[in-house]
Amino acid sequence: MNWKFKEDSILINYNEHTPCKEIFQAVCDEIGIYYTQKGWKYARSRPKITFKNSDLKIEIAFWSSGSNTPGDFVNLEILPYISSIELINNLKSKGYILSFIDLFTERLDNEPDGSKMIINAFGGKIKRVDEYKRTPELVYNKNVNVYGVTESDFEKLINFIESRVNIWTSRINDIKEIDSFLKKLTDDAKQRLIENDFGKLIKMKFPDYKME
Repeated sequence: MNWKFKEDSILINYNEHTPCKEIFQAVCDEIGIYYTQKGWKYARSRPKITFKNSDLKIEIAFWSSGSNTPGDFVNLEILPYISSIELINNLKSKGYILSFIDLFTERLDNEPDGSKMIINAFGGKIKRVDEYKRTPELVYNKNVNVYGVTESDFEKLINFIESRVNIWTSRINDIKEIDSFLKKLTDDAKQRLIENDFGKLIKMKFPDYKME
């Protein structure tokens, strides 16, 4: 990608006194620049990027946090939602098929009960034990600290969005990819998807596929 911030970008001209909201907005604007070049729409006032084709509508909203700390921590929260145009047109439903809950969590194999591996958009990993959940989980953290973000970090952030969310622009028409996705989910997460509009869509598109 070899992404470069513009010379007048706040992302290369701020310090520990710069308000967190300005840094957050600058990161969102940079994401907006990248995706508008690819045909997406960017809403700046409540930062969000939107994509739509004949199959899907993808909305990715960006939020921050009240716990931001000048000179140390600026939270960027990535909140994607994917809707099916086919369901909207054929079933007259809202068509919501996937959210960050489904896109950012997988089953973690070969680990003790309660194990949780958390990976953020920059590749940082944390391993912990969740005493309230027995099924081991791999969680792709929807939150990342963008204070001090570099051009290399920004590329990782874009790759995170592409690999976890935007891959569905092609995946939605590939039953092998869908099957692989479902097999990585926990049993509870898979059952929830089977019972909601995601399940309705797969039955419509691939009537011979058995979601079990």
